[in-house]
Amino acid sequence: MQNKHYKIEFLSHNQPVMIGRFMLIFSRRRIDVTNFSFKKVDEDDGLFTIEFNAEEWAAENLLKQMNKQIDIFEAKLISSH
Repeated sequence: MQNKHYKIEFLSHNQPVMIGRFMLIFSRRRIDVTNFSFKKVDEDDGLFTIEFNAEEWAAENLLKQMNKQIDIFEAKLISSH
């Protein structure tokens, strides 16, 4: 299997502690994060984007794990071919 480039975008609360929590999920799985960004949506919420390289099964498992987080409202996985 070969690693591909993926992006996970998700809406969550705009709190500094959230960045650490999300990045911990990636580091525990030894996933290589290549880019991270945040865009404020409104006063309380923001759009987080994490780009990474992984095998397809690992990317899908990460999406499932992110969707289980109580503070995430919506998450989606985007594959870059």
